[in-house]
Amino acid sequence: MPYNIRMKKSMGHAVLICLAAMRLCAVSVSPDPYGINVHLAKSSTLAKVKAAGIGWMRIDINWNLIEPSRGKFNFSEVDRVVNYAAANGLSILACISYTPAWANGEKINWTAYPADDVNHWRSFVNRVITRYRNSVKYWSIWNEPNLRDFFAPGKDVFVQQVLLPAAEVIRATDPSAFIVGPDLSHKTEIGTEWYFWLKYILDYAGAYFDVISHHLYEDLGVYYMFELLEDGDGILPAVKEIIEESGHGDKPFWITETGWNTSKFSESMQSSRYLEMLQTRARKNYPHKIFFYEIIDDPAPNVAPWGIIRSDGKVKPAYDVYRDFIAGLFTDPGEPVDNISDKKCYAEQTLSAAPESGGNTTLRKLRDLRDELRAYSAGAQEKVNAYYELNQAFLKIALADSRVAGLGREIIRGATALSEENNGLNLSRPLPERIFSKTAALVEILKNDYPETPLGRVAGLLGEKLAVIGRTPLGELLNLHLPHDSAAGKPFP
Repeated sequence: MPYNIRMKKSMGHAVLICLAAMRLCAVSVSPDPYGINVHLAKSSTLAKVKAAGIGWMRIDINWNLIEPSRGKFNFSEVDRVVNYAAANGLSILACISYTPAWANGEKINWTAYPADDVNHWRSFVNRVITRYRNSVKYWSIWNEPNLRDFFAPGKDVFVQQVLLPAAEVIRATDPSAFIVGPDLSHKTEIGTEWYFWLKYILDYAGAYFDVISHHLYEDLGVYYMFELLEDGDGILPAVKEIIEESGHGDKPFWITETGWNTSKFSESMQSSRYLEMLQTRARKNYPHKIFFYEIIDDPAPNVAPWGIIRSDGKVKPAYDVYRDFIAGLFTDPGEPVDNISDKKCYAEQTLSAAPESGGNTTLRKLRDLRDELRAYSAGAQEKVNAYYELNQAFLKIALADSRVAGLGREIIRGATALSEENNGLNLSRPLPERIFSKTAALVEILKNDYPETPLGRVAGLLGEKLAVIGRTPLGELLNLHLPHDSAAGKPFP
């Protein structure tokens, strides 16, 4: 392959404001699962997103519109939306798509073909990421590439000439960014088969994705939609099955488009479907985020009205339902106890959001490990308590930085496996290299990129002692007393 896939296992959820080492990087990201597609809507429409309590907006960054002539850029509308989000605490998932005519010889339906020279595409992606890397941390590459109207040449061309070049540029330009994808349409017609496309993309480029995403519209209702996601339809596989078979079942899963248009369904039916979808997602804690399509109806008469606001600005009942659900005015019946996340714990936040078959089992194992540590000694209990004290600070950084999130997940996985292998912790040996190396890498990132945070100061203290820590039996480490933050008077782990 012309592009090397660097193995980078990361995940992602939502963020906040962090201090970076050499710069002040303010990124507003919501931890909530509620999103909506807004394209580049007017600011008056974005104000209604904020008023509804919807934390996430999926926006379009279309190359064909921003650089219609080579070298002549107009980012004004994207700037407006990104600046509005930053000023109002809204989080962004930005989708970069669509080729301008000058870049591929003005083919018929040129937006659906890649650039003749891939370096033009790479240059545009680099320009976008550089411009917005301090404001946007979540990126997707192309929209529904399995549909010929959006990408005509096929999945191999998409991976080699669009996905991999863009992913490499994103990683190089902002290593802390999250890549979300592949945003396939759940179509099964010949050439568009989502399951072939998803398997192919994950096999060849899945290592780049921090979040797996999919588009799914289902007229038969929410129950059948979750059947397609989790169980399949008896003939075709489930979305979850292909993701797990490809080795990416431990990553967050987002639905980045779903909804019901009000020419096919009544506005009342649309609102009922929204409520059912929101309640089902809450019961399962899956998918991790949902972006409904869309905030406002397109005013063009030939475009179906998918919005929860009419084109004249008046809200539909689904808008009220979405707002009131987020505000907690609807009871969410039957939520299983095992799926309730303790927001003080990074492991709870990350693993409880996994599909039920995996996340809850791992959580139970981690809780057993926690209880074993608490019972071992006062020093070990002290470290468990410190873990909880600093968890929210870690979660905030992890949601802003895919490197931190990925290493956190690797350490959690390693700790769980270590306990299983030894039928409990083997306290007479140092941490295995597979866990210690991840811990050392995490310490370096926190120490160098977040030195002004409590965790950065913790990492600074640990960084000086890593060589000793790597050789010390775990039991001795657990019995050591914690150093203290002289400024805060609180213990450091």
